[in-house]
Amino acid sequence: MNDGTVELTKDHDRHIATITIRRPAAGNLMTRAMATAFAAHLADADEDDDVKAVLIRGEGDDLCAGWDPADAWEQYTDAPGGAVRKHPSQRARLIALDDAWWGRNGLYQRLLHCRKVTIVEARGRCWDTGLYLVLCADLVVAAGDATFGSPRWHNVGVDGDMSLLFATVGLKRAKELMYCNVAWSAPTALDHGLVDRVADDAAQGATELAAMCASIMRDGIVTEKYAVFASLEKLGVGLSFAATTVVGASLSNIHFQPGEFNFLREVRHEGAEAALARSRADLEIR
Repeated sequence: MNDGTVELTKDHDRHIATITIRRPAAGNLMTRAMATAFAAHLADADEDDDVKAVLIRGEGDDLCAGWDPADAWEQYTDAPGGAVRKHPSQRARLIALDDAWWGRNGLYQRLLHCRKVTIVEARGRCWDTGLYLVLCADLVVAAGDATFGSPRWHNVGVDGDMSLLFATVGLKRAKELMYCNVAWSAPTALDHGLVDRVADDAAQGATELAAMCASIMRDGIVTEKYAVFASLEKLGVGLSFAATTVVGASLSNIHFQPGEFNFLREVRHEGAEAALARSRADLEIR
C-alpha cells in the first residue's frame, strides 16, 4: 500500500509553515503513519518561534478524501495487545485511536491546540479526516469544487467528535451530515459557517490569508489562541475528544445484521477501493 507522505516546509522570512498531504493518486487518503507525521510537523511548527501561521493543503485535486480503511486493521494489530488474538483487543483499539488521532499527541488535538494560526486550503473532497482538518483549523478557504462530509458515518456510524461540529454549524445542520449520507458543496458550507471564504483561486486565497495572519505580532497570536483554548474547554470539546476514542474503538468492533451493507467485510473481500466506491454510491451533494 502506498502510504503517501506529509511534508513540512518553512518560510521564516514570511513566518509561514506549510504542511502538504502528498498522496494525490488516492485522493490523499490518510493513514496512521501520515497522521503521525502530520502531528509531528504541527508540533515542530508550534515550537518554532519564527512561525506565526501554518498553511495546510493537499497535493492534487483533494484536501483529503478520508481515512484509508485498508490501514485500519493494521493500526489495531500493531498496537500493544493488538496481535494477541484473532481480533485486536479493545485496549489495542483504544491505544491506536488515542495515539494517532484523538489523544493529546494525536493529529486532531495537535491541530486544534496549535498555538499558531492554522489555515486550510480546502479543495475537492474534504471527507472524514478531511472534514476534521477543516473543523479543527482556525480558518478555511474553499475552492468552488470543494465538498464536505463524512460518508463513512453512513456505513459504520458516527465515530468522530460531535461537539465541535455542533458548535460550528449547529445541531440541526450537523444531523444532516450525520444521518442523510450527504456532502455539502462549498457554497452550502459557507452558508452553514463551516468555511470562511469560497475563492476562485483557493491556493492564492489561502496563501494571502496566511500572510495576513503572519503579520500579527507573536504575543497577540498566542494570547488569542489561548483564549480560544479556554472557550473550547467551556464548550466541552476536550471531554468530547476523550469520549470519541471510546466510541471509535467500540464502532470498530460492530456487528452487521442481514441486509445491512457490511463495509468492513467489503474491505476485506473486495479491497478498499471497491468498498469505498460502493459505500459512496448514494452520496448526495447539497
